[in-house]
Amino acid sequence: MSTRRYQQVRTAAVAFMVIVVAVSIWLDIWLLAVTAVLTGLLFLGLVRSRARVAVDEREQTIRDKAASATYSIFAATIGISAVLLLLFSRRGYLYLEAVGLVFAYLALFLIALYAVSYQYFNRKYFSPVPIAAR
Repeated sequence: MSTRRYQQVRTAAVAFMVIVVAVSIWLDIWLLAVTAVLTGLLFLGLVRSRARVAVDEREQTIRDKAASATYSIFAATIGISAVLLLLFSRRGYLYLEAVGLVFAYLALFLIALYAVSYQYFNRKYFSPVPIAAR
């Protein structure tokens, strides 16, 4: 499947999903909305696995830098938000403590996930060459 054909199929699938979700929300049928989203995501995943979308080094570098910037900004923002919410919860706003704890756990999970994935990819792609092979 060409890149252009893949974009057309993807656009049609997303448009259909949006229409079904809008109608189901209008008719107050929430199960249909959830089912439409899950089915649409499954369909898009299957179509993407069949599509051969070429990625050059420039695009891969841009994706890597965007992912790195997104991680840095999101981790810092959610961490600072957690601290601020936990500080303000001491002044009588008890619901802020719950939200702050959720943000704190999410920030810790994000950092741990980054550390584990970094170690995995570091070993997979940059494993040291044994001395005997030199």
